[in-house]
Amino acid sequence: MNLKETIALLYLAKNLYPRDKGLDVTASALTNMAKAWTELLQDIPFELGKAAVAAHAASSPYAPAVSEIRAYARKLTEPPRLSADEAWAVALGTIRRYGCSPVRDVATGKFPHERARENTPPEVWRVMELMGYRSMCMSENIDVLRAQFIRAWERQEQVRREREQLLPFLPEAVKEKVLGIGE
Repeated sequence: MNLKETIALLYLAKNLYPRDKGLDVTASALTNMAKAWTELLQDIPFELGKAAVAAHAASSPYAPAVSEIRAYARKLTEPPRLSADEAWAVALGTIRRYGCSPVRDVATGKFPHERARENTPPEVWRVMELMGYRSMCMSENIDVLRAQFIRAWERQEQVRREREQLLPFLPEAVKEKVLGIGE
């Protein structure tokens, strides 16, 4: 989003929240606010920014902060997340489909775990890999395996949500740099 688009976004917010005194400022002050917002929203397309402000307006009586616009933009563009039970169903289906034979498939030349990794959503595969794909295949107690998988899935989702909340007002490229420093 560029400065002109950010100014338009602020005017949209001003019209959607006429009682909000924080947006009831002079054109000069609004331009200064837009300059600051532009830096923090530069990676979000204008149409997505408008949709995010509109979505926020539908659920909140208060004008949005930059972090809220970014959060709504992310919600509008992210594919829906799998629940723990849905992820477990995918993992179980993967195990049943590919198994854990130590023999390469003649047609593809790949081991079952390689084919499983290629055909499983990355977030599900991370948990399966953490638990050990072969160990999951060999497990005889499906109830215990399910409980362990769900616990690991929920922990992974908690970490993802925490990362999402970390510095929500920063563009993703800057956030990755900050996270890289911490690691």
